[in-house]
Amino acid sequence: MIIPKDTLDSDDMPASATCWCRDPVRYLTLWKEAKAWPFSNLEPIVHRWQSFVIWPAKRVNIQIFFHSSSDQWLAFLLGSSDLLSDIIMGMLLQHTLEWQDRGVHCVDSELFQSIVSNSEYLILVASRSPFGVPSIMYANAAATSISHYPRSQLIGKPITLLFQEELNQSAAGGRENDLLQAINSRREFDGELICSKADNETAVLHMHLVALEEHSEHGSLFALVGRDITEHKQLQQIMARTQKMQAMGQLVGGIAHDFNNILGVLKGNLELMQLKTREEKIARYLATAFKACQRGTDLTRRLLQFSRQEQFSANLYQVNDVIEGIEELIGKSLTTQVSLILEPGQELDEILVDRGDLEDALLNLVLNARDAMGGEGKIIIRSGIESLAGFLPGLCGRPMVETGRYITVSVLDTGSGIAPHLLDKIFEPFFTTKDKSDGTGLGLSMVYGFVKRSNGYMSVIKSDSSGTEFRLWFPVAKQKVRQVQSVVERHEAPKVSQSLKVLIVDDEVDLLNVLQEYCEILGMEVEAYSDPLVVREKYKAGLNGIDLLITDVLMPGGINGYELAKELCAKENILVLLISGFIGDIGLTSNEDMPYQVLHKPFAIDGLVGALQQLGIHFSQQR
Repeated sequence: MIIPKDTLDSDDMPASATCWCRDPVRYLTLWKEAKAWPFSNLEPIVHRWQSFVIWPAKRVNIQIFFHSSSDQWLAFLLGSSDLLSDIIMGMLLQHTLEWQDRGVHCVDSELFQSIVSNSEYLILVASRSPFGVPSIMYANAAATSISHYPRSQLIGKPITLLFQEELNQSAAGGRENDLLQAINSRREFDGELICSKADNETAVLHMHLVALEEHSEHGSLFALVGRDITEHKQLQQIMARTQKMQAMGQLVGGIAHDFNNILGVLKGNLELMQLKTREEKIARYLATAFKACQRGTDLTRRLLQFSRQEQFSANLYQVNDVIEGIEELIGKSLTTQVSLILEPGQELDEILVDRGDLEDALLNLVLNARDAMGGEGKIIIRSGIESLAGFLPGLCGRPMVETGRYITVSVLDTGSGIAPHLLDKIFEPFFTTKDKSDGTGLGLSMVYGFVKRSNGYMSVIKSDSSGTEFRLWFPVAKQKVRQVQSVVERHEAPKVSQSLKVLIVDDEVDLLNVLQEYCEILGMEVEAYSDPLVVREKYKAGLNGIDLLITDVLMPGGINGYELAKELCAKENILVLLISGFIGDIGLTSNEDMPYQVLHKPFAIDGLVGALQQLGIHFSQQR
């Protein structure tokens, strides 16, 4: 508390008093103790009183009560330096002027010693002699807390001790450091500096340099005041990277959605030709074209795995079962010089994921590990369980996590590690350090997208000359999900076992025509429209015998397929199949909220048959 001396006889704490405590009940106790102090008329000395250390300011009408009675604090106050008081008086001149405006004409320098010593800001006082390197004369407690150097290792040392990395970067760029320039020219400096800490880590400080005395027995004096903004900068980087990844995801998703429509038209027409011709030569041409379309399908699938926000084909799986299921496939992808070691955790809970996506993610991580080792070394796949709270561990930023229990999957290699300056880029689509002929740069971005839409996290736990560890975290599943039955592929298109009227809506006219032909081949009566608003108007009064709605999800015109399905189902109970390559933002926050079956583009007639079977539609035997 800072109290005017002439108010100590007041019954209540005066408005002119300053107190750290915000609790009015606590106010009463503190004020009662302060009022009972019996030495207000004696010569001011630093001493203890009850729960306080009393520091009477000399020559002014101010009494300071520090709420601490420890020996260390008392000794510190008694041993404060007069020189430092004068220096801090200059640094806090503006505050002094403000106090003077409020009627305080003189404040003892001991007050400033207390402020500086207990400040959360790093404060250094240094001297620069004409022929020497600037050396540190004073460092406050925050300086030792931030730099991890004890005060004994700071006092008398050159100022460059704390800014070695900053100086090295300046030297590498062929320029003089801005801080040293400011010191040598005795001008103010305000900017960000990298502080080299005692534990070989770094901190980012926003530093302000103030020139003090021009001439003194110690040389020219200056003060450095710094605020640790390391965490703030990390949060900025995380936010920037998140926004960048979201923007790239939207861009990639939009491109892949259009490309999927193109592939759907190509594959659909090729399949229709295949169904309607028996000429062997043409069949060979069609088979070659199908292979090219499949390559395009695989590419868009990877793009969409990065950009898709939700997974609509997730089920409950044991991580160890998935790993064991692809162990043989992974083994065939490695050379004989690479040892594959599985270290499964015990009694792991189930997770809610798309199994195919998880298998692809593990295979991608293993292939990256193989390439990082040059085809020779050891790869470990390890699973376990871990509780997360606060910040995500690892080297790829420190995003906040959802507190809870997570199943972990780690892929470790004995390669040469990832360069630190690349860690912020490795999850970006098309970023690769390999030759263009060796990959597309979509592997890690695909894994990142899959983990993100599975409500999980991904990071690099370590990466150095001894190897790299990628770790994935998946939240423990909270609910049960119906397993989707596998679909048996057919070489001939079957027929629906009973009469069925289907309404098809897709803004891509060529794809709409393909869907119409598919459904007619399957024996359904078809009504097809390219404008969802026309459908909404036509069926406003009733559905006129419609049994099934097949609609694209993302369509122009102000209504998407999901909204159209909800409106039509509100009139009558009909079956719904949504088709899309990119679900996008349609008003759902999680895949558990999706009430309809989703078939991803591009698909063949067998895929359509399988999706309809999952809706409960029965088909006759193959023709």
